[in-house]
Amino acid sequence: MLLPKPYISVSQINLWYSDRQKYINRYFLNLPEEPSIYMNFGKQFAEDTEAYIKDGIIMETFPDFYIDKIQSFKGCEAEKEISLSINDIQVKGFIDAWDVENNRVIDFKTSGKPWTMDTLKDSLQMKVYALAMFVNGESIPESQINWLGTKITKNGLYFTGESHEIRHTFEMDDLLKGIVLIEQTCKEISQHYKSFLTT
Repeated sequence: MLLPKPYISVSQINLWYSDRQKYINRYFLNLPEEPSIYMNFGKQFAEDTEAYIKDGIIMETFPDFYIDKIQSFKGCEAEKEISLSINDIQVKGFIDAWDVENNRVIDFKTSGKPWTMDTLKDSLQMKVYALAMFVNGESIPESQINWLGTKITKNGLYFTGESHEIRHTFEMDDLLKGIVLIEQTCKEISQHYKSFLTT
């Protein structure tokens, strides 16, 4: 299957459905992605959480209200790379934290809108992570979202101090539906990419 990249990621799939032109600009035309306040904010928090989980370092930019809560993740494997082969499709990604002792996939989310159980159950990203770790283990891992609320003002983006965690274990049928969606999406992207290359 001909794709613009040798692998697909959940973020690519999400972008294909949310903003097709932006996907084409980035992956067909190889135009650089324009930075946004949300992207920079999320990237900084990801770097801060990784610094603590890996090395126990609390960065200056890490939110004070979350210091006690992040401590429970010390010892987990941070930014664990996953690679999954679905027929001839290579799927790649990074898990924020992998708790091997409790067989749990953990992902941190920062947003203005709270994550709910329904959001987690509908998350293709978490299904892919669970599937990848299930393939390498004995049972489907528990999926956990740690949500931190944010608010945008004229001065920038800030944490609100709100946070919660949600846990759910997917059924095999959920994971199979995720596989089907990935295959369908890649076929669609491939068709558009082939047309793009011939025009």
